[in-house]
Amino acid sequence: MGHPDQLLPVRRRVRRPIRLLPSRRRLLLPALPGLVRTDAQHGARRGAVARALPRSLDDGLRGAPGATPPGARAVRGPPAARARGVRARAQDDRDAGQSAGRADQAARVLHLLSLRERLHDYLAARPAGATAEELLDLVFVGRGRDPDFGDRFLAALLGADPRFRFEPVEQRWRVRSCDGLVRPLAEVEFVVVDLETTGGVSGQDAIIEIGAARVVGGRLTERFASLVRPGRPIQPFVSRLTGITDAMVAGAPRLAEVLPRFVEFAGTAVLVAHNAAFDVGHLRAAGAPLDAPVLCTIRLARRLLPESRRRSLDAVAVTLGIACFRRHRALPDAEIAAEILCVFLERLQERGIERLDQLLDFQRSAADGRPFIVHVPRARLDEVPAVPGVYHLLGRDGRLLYVGKARRLRERLAAYFTNARGHSPRVLDLIRHVHDFRVTETGSELAASLLEARRIRELKPPYNRQLRGLPRVGFLKLGVRSEFPRLWATERVGADRATYLGPFASLAAAERALAVLGRVFKLRTCPGRLHPAPEATPCLSGQVGACTAPCAAHVDEVAYRAQVDACLAFLAGGDERPLAWLGARRDVLAAELRFEAAAQVQRDIELLESLRRRQQGLNWVVTRQNFAVLLPAETRESAVLYVVLGGRLAVEARLSATADLVSAAALVRERFARYQDTPLTRADVDGTAIMAAWLRDRGAQDGVILPLDGPDAIVDRLDELAVTVRDLGMAGVGPLPPIDALGERP
Repeated sequence: MGHPDQLLPVRRRVRRPIRLLPSRRRLLLPALPGLVRTDAQHGARRGAVARALPRSLDDGLRGAPGATPPGARAVRGPPAARARGVRARAQDDRDAGQSAGRADQAARVLHLLSLRERLHDYLAARPAGATAEELLDLVFVGRGRDPDFGDRFLAALLGADPRFRFEPVEQRWRVRSCDGLVRPLAEVEFVVVDLETTGGVSGQDAIIEIGAARVVGGRLTERFASLVRPGRPIQPFVSRLTGITDAMVAGAPRLAEVLPRFVEFAGTAVLVAHNAAFDVGHLRAAGAPLDAPVLCTIRLARRLLPESRRRSLDAVAVTLGIACFRRHRALPDAEIAAEILCVFLERLQERGIERLDQLLDFQRSAADGRPFIVHVPRARLDEVPAVPGVYHLLGRDGRLLYVGKARRLRERLAAYFTNARGHSPRVLDLIRHVHDFRVTETGSELAASLLEARRIRELKPPYNRQLRGLPRVGFLKLGVRSEFPRLWATERVGADRATYLGPFASLAAAERALAVLGRVFKLRTCPGRLHPAPEATPCLSGQVGACTAPCAAHVDEVAYRAQVDACLAFLAGGDERPLAWLGARRDVLAAELRFEAAAQVQRDIELLESLRRRQQGLNWVVTRQNFAVLLPAETRESAVLYVVLGGRLAVEARLSATADLVSAAALVRERFARYQDTPLTRADVDGTAIMAAWLRDRGAQDGVILPLDGPDAIVDRLDELAVTVRDLGMAGVGPLPPIDALGERP
C-alpha cells in the first residue's frame, strides 16, 4: 500500500472543482429579457476561472502526467478501477449540483419577475414616475456598498420590458400606460362631484342627490344637478341634515336614469371630490363606469394646509376665505369644492406642479414627497380591538419588521396606515414595506410594555432600535457605603440597599430636584471617594455654602448624618421646617424687591412639595424595591400578578384560580432573598425602567400595588390578594373560592 500522503493530490483535484459548481447559481439574470451581455460577462468569468486551474477534473482522473505521484496505488482495487469509481461519483455529484442549481435559479427568476410586477403596480399608482432610489427602497431593506448597483439592477429588471420607460432628463422610471396623463393642468378638465345619500356605506345606502361642476382653466363653466328617488324611506336625521324629504324625491328619476346622464356629463374629465373615497365609491358601487383619474381635495388639503387640523369642507373653505351657503346639498357642496380646487391649483403652480401626472402624485405623497402607499386593507384595521396590547408589523414574505405596544391597538395601527403627513421618513419607509400585522392583547399597558421589550430583545426586528423605545426615567440615589453619603441623579435602580427617590419624568428632572435638595439640606453631591482633611480646599458648592463640605472636615460624621436624616424625614412628611424656612426666605427677598430671587425660592418650594407628595406615595416601592402589582388580564377571566424583588421583575404569573395564587405566593417566598443583592442584568434594567415609568404615570384605577416587607409578606396577604382578584371583575368564571378553601399555605 502506498504512503497516504501520495494520494492527497488526487483527492484535492476531485474536491476543488466541485466547490466551483455552486457558482452556477449566480446565473439568474439571463432568464430575463435583454441580458445577453450580462450572461457573456458571467461566462467569461467562469471560463477564466476554469483556465486558471492547473488541470481539469477529468484530466486528473485519467492519470495525466503529474496527476498521481509515481508509485502511488489506490487504497482499494486497481488504480484504473479506483479512478473510474471516483469519476462516476464525481459525475453524479456534478449532475445533482446542476439540477439543484437550475431549480434554485428558476425560483430566483420567479422572484425577480414578481418584483417587476410589484414595481409596475407602484409606478402605475404614481403617474409622474419614481426615482431609482425610491424603487430600490421597495425591493431592498438596506443599501449595498456598490453605488452603481441600483441603476444596473433596475436597467436589467425593467429595461427590456416594454411597459416601462426611463426618462433620462428627469432621471425617473415610468409606466407607459400613464403617458396620457402627462398634460398641462391648464388643458385639463375637472368635474367636481358631490353626493347626498341615505348613509355612509357604499353598496348598501342609496344616493338621493347628485351635483357636479366642471372646472376648466381655473373657472367653473358648467353644472349638473339631479335628485334621485332612492326606493326606500329617507331617515329623519338625513332629512334634518340635508333638507331632502321623501316628498321631494317622490317624483324624481331613479338612479338608473340619472347615472348615465352624469357619466355623459363627466366624460373623460378628472373626477374631483372632497373625500373622494366616499363619493366615487358610491358611484362605482352603483355601476358607474368611471375609469378617469380621481383627485381628492382632502388629500390636497393635508399637503397644502398642514397647519389646519380640521379638513372638513366647511373648515377648508373658511381657511381659504370661501363663503359657504346651502350646505349639505349636492350642487352647492360641489361648487364649494370646485372653488377650493381652483385655489389649490394656483398654489400648486407656485410649487412647480404644472402637469396632471405631477398633481396625481402630489395628492398621494407623504411628508417626504413620496407616495403614501398602504398595502394593508382597511378591513383588517376594523378587526383590531381597542384594547392594550402588542403589535407585530410584517413584510410581504411574513418577515417581522417592527414590534410596538399600544394602549389602544386599533387607534395606534390606524395612525400608522391612515396618516400621510405626520410620520417621520423612517416610519414612512416602514409603512411602505408592511403588508400585514398581528396583535397580542395584554389586558394592561404595563403588560404590553413588558411584552414589547421582551419581544424586541428576543426577535431583534430590523426597524426597532434596541433600548430607544424604553421610557426615560430618573432617580435620586443616596448612597450608604460612605460615612458621608452622597446624593446624585441616575437612570437606573440597583439592588445595592441604597435609598432611591423618584421616579422622575427624566434624568434632567431628577437633576433639578438634586440641586434643590442639595441647597436646602446642604448634602454632598460631588463624585469621588471622600478623604476629609482640614487642609483640603472645598469644592465650589462648599465655598458658596450649598454644602457643609465634609471633604474639608467642616462637619463631622454625626452632624452630617443628622442632615441626611432631616432630608429623609422631610420627604416622609414628618418635618415642615424646611418649607417654613424657605417661605420666610421668599418673603424677605420680596420685601427687598429682589423678585427674581424670590421667584426662584418659590419654584424650589413647589418642587419640594411635589417631590414629597410623590415620595410619600411611592417611598416603600422605590426605597425597598419589593412589591406586587395586580392587573386585569386581556380576557377578563383571569388576572396578572407582577412581583418586583430587589428592583427587578422576579415573578409574572397569570391567576385564573385560587391554586395559581397559592403557587405564585410560594414562588415569591422562594425567590425573595435571592433577588435582594444580585446585580442587575440588561433584561432586568429594561423591566425596571418600564415598571418605574408605569409607577410614575399610572392612574388611580390602574391596578393594585401591595408592598412586600419580607419573604412571608405575600403569604400573609393572601386574603387581601384573593379579595382584590375578585374585585377586578373577572366575568365569566364566577368568584374565587373563599380564603378558607386555600388549604395549607406553602
